[in-house]
Amino acid sequence: MNEAQAITKVVEAYFLGAYHGNAEQLKQAFHPDAHITGSFNGQIIDWSLNDFLARVTTAPTAAQKNEKYDKEIILLDQTSDAAMVKARVMVGEYSFTDYITLLKINGKWVIRNKSFTT
Repeated sequence: MNEAQAITKVVEAYFLGAYHGNAEQLKQAFHPDAHITGSFNGQIIDWSLNDFLARVTTAPTAAQKNEKYDKEIILLDQTSDAAMVKARVMVGEYSFTDYITLLKINGKWVIRNKSFTT
């Protein structure tokens, strides 16, 4: 697997883990000290990974509500052990743009931080 494929696999794990509310899958994708920040309908959000997990794994999840879901990686840029992914994620009526930074730590790509806007 090349680096772009490895990065894509991690981002896909985040997409699916968030939609299905799978905390273990999300913990595999994110660094334990990851930070999630963004703008949600004009309100600034600032979450630790644990805050994010609590939000997306609380029932009913987006999958349990059968919400419309679509995702697309728009840009993947990688240099050495650092990468950035820009993604579009549609969940229900919301369209998110994610800016995801990843680091390769001990041979494994992980999401270090995510910023988003709606």
